[in-house]
Amino acid sequence: MSEHAETNHAAPLTPARLFRSTLTVMLGFLTTKLVSLAQVVIITDRFGARADYDTYVQASVAPEQLVKFIGGGALAVAFIPVFSGLLNRRDQAGAWRLASQAFNTLAVAVLTLSILVATLAPFLVHHLIAPGFDAEEAQQTINLLRILTISTVIFSLSGLLTGVLNGHNHFLLPVLAPIFQDLGLLFGVIFFTGPMGIYGLAWGVVLGAVLHFGIQIPGLFMFKASWRPALGWDDPRLREVVRLMVPRMLASGVFTVNFIAISNIASRMPEGVPSAFSWGLRIMDIPEALIGTALGFVIFPTLAALTELGRIEDRRRVFSEAVRFILVATIPSAVGLLLIGRGAMDILFVELDEARLVYASVQVFALALVLQAVHEVVARAFYAGKDTMTPLIMSTAGMIAAVLTLVIGYNIYKTDAANLLYGPLGVGLPALAYLVAFIVELGLLVVVLKRRWQDLDEQRILTAITRTLIATAIMAVPVFLVDMLLAGNLERGRISGLIRAGGGSLVGGVTFLIAAWLINLQEVKQLPRMLRRRRAVV
Repeated sequence: MSEHAETNHAAPLTPARLFRSTLTVMLGFLTTKLVSLAQVVIITDRFGARADYDTYVQASVAPEQLVKFIGGGALAVAFIPVFSGLLNRRDQAGAWRLASQAFNTLAVAVLTLSILVATLAPFLVHHLIAPGFDAEEAQQTINLLRILTISTVIFSLSGLLTGVLNGHNHFLLPVLAPIFQDLGLLFGVIFFTGPMGIYGLAWGVVLGAVLHFGIQIPGLFMFKASWRPALGWDDPRLREVVRLMVPRMLASGVFTVNFIAISNIASRMPEGVPSAFSWGLRIMDIPEALIGTALGFVIFPTLAALTELGRIEDRRRVFSEAVRFILVATIPSAVGLLLIGRGAMDILFVELDEARLVYASVQVFALALVLQAVHEVVARAFYAGKDTMTPLIMSTAGMIAAVLTLVIGYNIYKTDAANLLYGPLGVGLPALAYLVAFIVELGLLVVVLKRRWQDLDEQRILTAITRTLIATAIMAVPVFLVDMLLAGNLERGRISGLIRAGGGSLVGGVTFLIAAWLINLQEVKQLPRMLRRRRAVV
């Protein structure tokens, strides 16, 4: 591959390539979620929303947040703009030198922190993560946490490989990585949990991390990666990455405070509440990943490149198109979760009480879906401009709002626990705090971005929101009626839950598309033309 060809891989994507890449990522994420669904069915059969799974959920908090704190999330938003800038200036040697130094520095940092977390596991569990657990549950949580820290090291380093490939606008292997990760976890769920119980689930996560890392290695050979055994702490480019990374790490730390506070309160509530929060988040993550994460994943390198090249109007156009697409896709999805979510819970949970607990959490997460998906693009608009400080400040404001919500909500819950358990101040309280954090953070980010960019193409965005809400309202009527009809004529069970969820989804999807077409929702009407353009490009 010539130097010029490699540079072209890092250039801003054309609309056709952006659309094609987004479809590729969405297809990959969909495959991941289908594999994940197989995991969910087996895990719910074996562990449900009971004490063993509660310990696993609490044990995963620190390792998962550590990955976000110092690994893929924080490093990617700091690394990609600098790395992409070097590539677009045709400094391949400098780009690979930066990648080597970042990888080596990350390895030292994440290994040190993982050892520290494993050593402090008893303190973390007893005083922060799960103070409400009894001695046996706490010890199991400690053991699981220590196993999961192994995956933390691997996932963090794999996140850098993803950033390197994304910097070249290569998305296939990074999309395959979570698929292989879930296949590793699925293998663990099937073969490890039988003899090892809940510990088999943790070792499945470790296996998934190894596969996540390994599948991306061929991409390094594709772009002729060069590695050097040096930390390079005196290199100004690495220092720039660190300067950008520190606020993003602190923002991830703020998000970690949210999760620790949520875990703390959830552990004080009845058995199954921590599991219900985890399952609700996982269910919401399916449409969010397919829509928000997929699009944010693809447009971030392009936003960074357009910002680096000073193409302001193109940057605004890409941003507006992304936000409008997300809104048009997530608003009906959120309403769909509310309408058919209760029936869908019967697919996963045999016990009625477990289904009710998880649905109470899902109802709140349905509202969070829209905000989190839009946040994927809005936050990346700041990161593309090498501003990681503003999102940190807004994350802190969101964290404060979430903690206040938890404290106030929990005190209200304690006054009438029996009647509030299945509501937003009971099992839904952890999800409510999660929602409030995104409301505050996203709202503040939009205000600041509007002041900086002057024009966010608000008129088109508001028009898209209005027409989407109208089409969604039209969609909601037949979906509600169909679900009521099926619920009244089918006995509760997995088959009936599948029929209710499938029937409601089909009716809702068709009705929404017809309504959107009739009211001239341009983002929907443009899809056939974009698909034809994709075929022409291919």
